[in-house]
Amino acid sequence: MPGSTLLIKGSCPSLNPPGFTSGGCCARAPHSPLGRGQMEAMAVANGKADGDGAANGMSSAGRGAESWGARAEEDQRENLEVPNQPADAWVAPDGAFTKQVLQPGTGLDKPTLGALCQVFLEAPPGAPLGYPTDRWAQLELGEGDRAWDDLVDACLETMVPGERAELWAPGRAVLGLHLASFAPVPEPWQLDPAEKWALALRHKERGSELYRAGEVGAAARRYTRALQLAIAGGPAPPAPEHARLRADLHANLAACQLRLAQPAHAARNCTKALALRPQHTKARYRHGLARAAMNDLEGAAEDFRGVLAAEPGNTAACRELERVGQRARERDARLAQAMSKLFS
Repeated sequence: MPGSTLLIKGSCPSLNPPGFTSGGCCARAPHSPLGRGQMEAMAVANGKADGDGAANGMSSAGRGAESWGARAEEDQRENLEVPNQPADAWVAPDGAFTKQVLQPGTGLDKPTLGALCQVFLEAPPGAPLGYPTDRWAQLELGEGDRAWDDLVDACLETMVPGERAELWAPGRAVLGLHLASFAPVPEPWQLDPAEKWALALRHKERGSELYRAGEVGAAARRYTRALQLAIAGGPAPPAPEHARLRADLHANLAACQLRLAQPAHAARNCTKALALRPQHTKARYRHGLARAAMNDLEGAAEDFRGVLAAEPGNTAACRELERVGQRARERDARLAQAMSKLFS
């Protein structure tokens, strides 16, 4: 959608639910390129939290994300005015989305992950949404896997029943949201360990399906949710079966991050997987790939040799070891040539 295109609010009356005339499929305000999948991943997925103990589990607001910083900084970001937006538009503290309330709702309770929400979602044609649009529908918060479903989830988590709002999405598109009601569900910290582990396994399985289908970003979000639940649900230190699942989730998330060109995050998740299971060869291999991507060639070679020590027939590790060796030789040759010119 071109950034200069403007459509008049209310110009799509066929998409408006009763009383929903001020929303519209328009293109206006700029939006941060981040979705909630990345917002969720700040602490666990991106490896910035230590990943141990229930304290790193999912809270009612951020489900395990670490603090965004000082409250004063948050206030500044919340009040930040984005060009071409009304002055009363609200910017999420992390900048992931922008919302303008069109009609206030009632009460203080807001939906959280897993809540069943009665929602009318209005969207421009071709929007990358898995949730149904342009009609009233029941959504389970957190179950969408398309790119903008996370934005919808994040916005709904700030709304109260009866509220209508506009949500600015990437590409300057504007979504209309009307939350009629929702059925609350227990917060993750209120679930017993067995329920948390069942949910974690469900998200892990769904993440693997998405990864095989090439939906890497969606898979990363699923692995993140599974990991947060696993951390909240397991003992500290984790029991062997818990440690195995957590190590697998860290390694799977690292695989996604490598494909998303996030080697530093991938390396941190591999480090956590290896701390839980030192013999995890997939985590060791991906740690080597991440280090190679960051030009730590000696470290990468060490990882690939570790994989070959455990699995002598691992052709992928053998191939990558040869590659980093060649890169190291070329680097050393360039350095030697530069030094010879310096002293000639």
